[in-house]
Amino acid sequence: MHRAIRALLGSRWPLLGLAGAVAAVVVAVVIVADGGSLAQAAIALLLGLALVGLVVVGASARESEQRARKLEKQLKELSAATRTIATTVEAIATRQNDPSGGPLAAIIGAQRVDAAVRHDELISLHDELRTDLHATLTERQLGELSALANLYAMFGADDEVPVFGGFAASPQTVLRLASLVRRLPQDALIVECGSGGSTVWLALACKRAGRGRVVALEHHERYAARTRDALARHGLDGVAEVREAPLEPVTVGGEKHDWYAASAWSDLRGIDLLFVDGPPGSVGPRSRYPALPLLASALDDGALVALDDVERPDEAEVAADWLAEGADGVRLTDDGLVGRTRFFTATRD
Repeated sequence: MHRAIRALLGSRWPLLGLAGAVAAVVVAVVIVADGGSLAQAAIALLLGLALVGLVVVGASARESEQRARKLEKQLKELSAATRTIATTVEAIATRQNDPSGGPLAAIIGAQRVDAAVRHDELISLHDELRTDLHATLTERQLGELSALANLYAMFGADDEVPVFGGFAASPQTVLRLASLVRRLPQDALIVECGSGGSTVWLALACKRAGRGRVVALEHHERYAARTRDALARHGLDGVAEVREAPLEPVTVGGEKHDWYAASAWSDLRGIDLLFVDGPPGSVGPRSRYPALPLLASALDDGALVALDDVERPDEAEVAADWLAEGADGVRLTDDGLVGRTRFFTATRD
């Protein structure tokens, strides 16, 4: 059905999907402006999100089809090579007056077997790729859209929130973090390494739950200013603060890193939730490793720790080292993966 719709609309369907999403947002604004119900506006927004999802899934499907076409091209090339080998063997057999083709034919015959095996492997890979890749991408995108809709429904947003994507935490991760706020103590301290949309959503969750405050460490002045502006527009200045924390050299466990200046976090005590989404990987190898060793002494017993982007090799290695090593009398228990974020519980020995 999806393929038939794309065939009908041709290359215009992504533009039509985006146009429909924009129209849905406009309708939602008009509904609110005319005194309509928030429920009607929410339905219009969710329709817009669904249309955006259609565009994203469609783009993923096109990418999958392009890769499949490349595999089909390789299959054709292998088939052509096999036919060439067969012709060569027949010519050699004729010239040598040897029906078997002689020693060279034996070598070429072995190559034919290898080519046939590779041919079968590519066919299998082709089928698995088209099935698994499409299913995985569709499931992931729908999961993110569902999480985003839940965020707006559960915590609301009266103004623009920094968009997801790029280096930002995913909606699934932010939804889990925001949901955890309700489990935290009344005076909970939430510390975030990095800042952005997740800072705003965590602050909204604190405001809704009537508990906790957020401190975000940010080394990039422009990102810090952007997040502060978003917090101010939502009236969250009293719930969250963004501290400018320039990166400075530090040695941890014999490794040299650039990490947030101690002056920005040395006063923090009793951290109940630590979300490590910075510094970015471009700063250097294992750039997020220092978070646990340097902040372990400030963690409350039973604190929750989350490390983002663990699908990347560096972060996956950092997560494994944190589990194996602990820090400053703190041990971590693996609470599982949500989106691309690994969650832990910290306990003191």
